[in-house]
Amino acid sequence: MRELRARSRSERGTVVVESAIALPVFLLIVFGTIEFGLAFRSYLTTTAAARDSARYAATMGKDVNADFFIISDALNSLGPIGGSEAVTTISIFRATGPDSTTASGALAACRTGSVAGLCNTYRGPDLTTDPYRFACRPTAADRFWCPTSRKVNLSDPPDYVGIYIEVEHEGLTGVLGSSMTFTEEVVTRLEPVRK
Repeated sequence: MRELRARSRSERGTVVVESAIALPVFLLIVFGTIEFGLAFRSYLTTTAAARDSARYAATMGKDVNADFFIISDALNSLGPIGGSEAVTTISIFRATGPDSTTASGALAACRTGSVAGLCNTYRGPDLTTDPYRFACRPTAADRFWCPTSRKVNLSDPPDYVGIYIEVEHEGLTGVLGSSMTFTEEVVTRLEPVRK
């Protein structure tokens, strides 16, 4: 009987030690799973927002406020992950074809700023502007690739328009790092219009 009591006391200590070793590993797995799920949601939301904004851009054509409405649509789509607070950059660029990318060539400059005749890049305060800052005026936010200069005629091949979105995902627990950047770009042709 005394042996059983002595053995059960020593086993209690073993259980505490095993729990002390297993609990941090278990918590790391749980928090890692939660963090990965939230990061994956941010990635999927960014991808969907870029795709939806490109479709919207294709239908806006030469509308003088096209960029304003495209940005508004993107921010609405990104609402579940923080909207304008999560977005660092939205670039609306003139693509040369369906495979155009801002990763290299002349379009690479569009990731950091607007380029005349090529793209309008919006960051920070430009992402929450009102429609009066648009409309292709000399100081307007969309003056670099004015929507009214975009080709949408059937006789001319319509322009390709690309949307580049960059989102900063802030981690909750730090298990996967403090933050991650997700980028997505989609290119589509502007819908042609008969004259």
